[in-house]
Amino acid sequence: MANSFSFNSVDMADYGLRLRRHDEPFAQETEGLQLLDRAHGLGSRRPAVTIDLAVVVVAASFAALVSNLDDIKAALNYRTEKSLAFDSVTDRYWLARFKSITKTAGTATTWEGAIAFDIFDPAAYATAETDHDHTVDEDPETVTETASGTEQAQPFITLTCDSTLTAATVEIENETSGETIEWTGDLVANDVLTIDCETGVVKLNGVEDMETVDGQFLHLLAGDNSIVITGFSGNLNFTYRARYV
Repeated sequence: MANSFSFNSVDMADYGLRLRRHDEPFAQETEGLQLLDRAHGLGSRRPAVTIDLAVVVVAASFAALVSNLDDIKAALNYRTEKSLAFDSVTDRYWLARFKSITKTAGTATTWEGAIAFDIFDPAAYATAETDHDHTVDEDPETVTETASGTEQAQPFITLTCDSTLTAATVEIENETSGETIEWTGDLVANDVLTIDCETGVVKLNGVEDMETVDGQFLHLLAGDNSIVITGFSGNLNFTYRARYV
């Protein structure tokens, strides 16, 4: 397999592109509050970063080289985030926005240069989605959700009820992250309550139901998460993509 990359599922190796080097920067920044005798660090945050690629494009003739470069530029020509994946790292992808392509050297059949992508979400996402079920038959019930990766994930939570629950307060607490979310309402067998922690939307049987939602939408930290659920009986499902920084 050629050492290349794909953007928006288009394999650049098909156009003779080979990677010579790629940098994956990781950064964190913190603002400080300066007092007379010392400063205090405020909340830390992750800024946008740029992935710089050193590449070479090879073709059998000058005409083929021009055609390859045209195809590469067309495949990069998006003004929104698309998936960026490398042949050498097969288990993850980045959400990237094309920034620039520049030439540094070349011959009649080779083009050497640099391609840059802006990464506004600095975490990479697992190519495979995690999908875990837990049976909830005690109140409260404690389960362990083990998230891979190195960064917190925002799960899509599905609760499928197996009984009649009247004026129930369904509470899910991640003891590991210290976050709790709750919903109050009536449930019957086969009702499906979903909690999208990325978009911040709760739905009952596919219809948005936010009036009785309280607390915080959950994150899963990398590693073991102790999840406590009360006021519910049935199946609990976590679906998410592990994230890497």
